[in-house]
Amino acid sequence: MAKDREYPSYFTCVAEILSDSATPLSIDTLVSRIAKERPVGSGARSAVYQAISKLYQAVPVGSGRFGWLSCLLQGQQFRHPLTRGEIRKGTLLLDELEHAVFFPQFFQTHRPDTRLISVELMGGPTLQVHAEIERGTWALRLGQPFVTWVDQAGGTTEDGLLIQVKDAVRGEYGMRLQPKESRQEDLIRKRNVVLSRTAEQIVGRDRKTRAAMPVWELAGALIGQSVYGDEIPPDDMHFVLHEYSSLRLLEDAGYTTDGQDGSGDAVSNGRVTASKTDMPSKNRNGFLFENLDGAGLDQFVHGNGRPELPSLEWGRGELSASDFEDDSCEAYQAYLSELKEFAPDMTPLNHTEFHLLEAELEMLVSLEHEFGFLMPEQERRKNELADRLFIDPDYLLGGDWDQDDYGDVPYWNN
Repeated sequence: MAKDREYPSYFTCVAEILSDSATPLSIDTLVSRIAKERPVGSGARSAVYQAISKLYQAVPVGSGRFGWLSCLLQGQQFRHPLTRGEIRKGTLLLDELEHAVFFPQFFQTHRPDTRLISVELMGGPTLQVHAEIERGTWALRLGQPFVTWVDQAGGTTEDGLLIQVKDAVRGEYGMRLQPKESRQEDLIRKRNVVLSRTAEQIVGRDRKTRAAMPVWELAGALIGQSVYGDEIPPDDMHFVLHEYSSLRLLEDAGYTTDGQDGSGDAVSNGRVTASKTDMPSKNRNGFLFENLDGAGLDQFVHGNGRPELPSLEWGRGELSASDFEDDSCEAYQAYLSELKEFAPDMTPLNHTEFHLLEAELEMLVSLEHEFGFLMPEQERRKNELADRLFIDPDYLLGGDWDQDDYGDVPYWNN
């Protein structure tokens, strides 16, 4: 017990380090900084992953890199469709994404956040508001100043409200009206496609054992992937996922990829969409790696932290991904996909070699779980295998530490 009082927990260390960092950090960087605050052992990486799994604001932004939601929100923009009631009463009803934008700490405890936030209405007043509940839904009560502002601008229910995050840590936001006539439909449609495809990949790679991915977790992951970092934001999240994606929203549970008809095509919201087999395979790190079009997702992943590898170029050397098509194992295909993305000069393992090394990694992870530590050479070998196979060692434990227990929490009628 004396040791617990003397040293801060990994949970506390990770929260403080990430929240104080303006940029995302790798697991190795987190471990090295934690070592300045408390002793760390061979299980430090696992302890950091466990702490991250319990911190809502610790959001993945790439392979083994995490940022703090409040910091990641800086400069991002969101689109809110106005309703007649909101214009009349000056109260904005918030969905889970918007709640996370204005009150990112809420989803750590699912208890009301009492902080005041500053909302600057473009060309109008700056309001100080806090979260309230309106008709069973979380809301911002902006009041008569907002009503007057919209009226003077000639705003209607066909117009949109653009929300800009100036400084989420300090609670500073901006809002401006966008008339329907000024919508850049083609660009917005492209952003909608990026949002839907990113959401499909995130939900498809959810490593936790549950029926669906809670909407607030998906919202945080989308923010981490900078889906809202463009100056032209996509449409309302729920609208986009309903109209553009193959995801299904399960009431009181979240979004899921489940649901197949007899032809193998995914059925979502009464629509038949492209089969999941046409989409990139899952990777077991739970992060997004695939690139999209020019608006692309390549900007969301920076660096890979991999050592230099022997030269053999995919597509221009002796080997290509097509040489391994007969090996249809999902894990192996995920390995090939990530190898091509992050280490294209490395000679791929064949299917059998991959599973032999995977089994060795599983054995080392199992030993560490059973005994609480590994010998130095075993720890080095475990990390070497994890890097070579693109597998998060903690995933092999079945993701038990990923399970969050929030208890009874309020939900949204939206």
